[in-house]
Amino acid sequence: MRYMLKYAPAGLLLLLALSSCRKEPVYDAVPEIEFRRVEQYHFVDTPFPQRPDITSLRDSLVLVIGFKDGDGNLGLSSSRDSEDFQPPFNEGSQYEQNFHTVMYIKVEDPNNPGNSRFEPYPFPVPGFQFSGRFQRLSADDRPEPLEGEIKYSINEINASEFPLLRPGTVIKFDIYIYDRTKPVPNRSNIVTTDEITLFQSGG
Repeated sequence: MRYMLKYAPAGLLLLLALSSCRKEPVYDAVPEIEFRRVEQYHFVDTPFPQRPDITSLRDSLVLVIGFKDGDGNLGLSSSRDSEDFQPPFNEGSQYEQNFHTVMYIKVEDPNNPGNSRFEPYPFPVPGFQFSGRFQRLSADDRPEPLEGEIKYSINEINASEFPLLRPGTVIKFDIYIYDRTKPVPNRSNIVTTDEITLFQSGG
């Protein structure tokens, strides 16, 4: 035991020296993402307390991607007083949202009986997607490489609001993100999630 104590300080100094000499990773200034997983939760809601026999199916999804970015300028502030609501991130701009999704639904292929294919989901409002903003990932604007995970929640996929979505319907998403580069933000590569089967159970 005394040998361990005797050599522990030297080992600690060695670890500190190694960590201080460690170089920061070098990543491209254009963000790179990879699909990690989908976390899926199923619910059976009773919208009318006096009618427990009337239920509504709902799924909540968390899309998880990994990212690498060379200058760390990822994420947008939620404060409307911040520069992150000024051009090019202003309302109505294609850069207003920095986490973009395109949802696809699996349907039978009319040209190949017995086979299926994915088509863009026909949302009732043209141009609608489950896209949004994720928060800034660093506290300042100092350029530095960043890597990690982004978890993006889609809380309301409701069978009553999306009539094409029924128990057993299979969907998937394309995902890409933007950074804060001005005047034109950099767009990442596009990744595709695994297939997601909706409304499988309650709880």
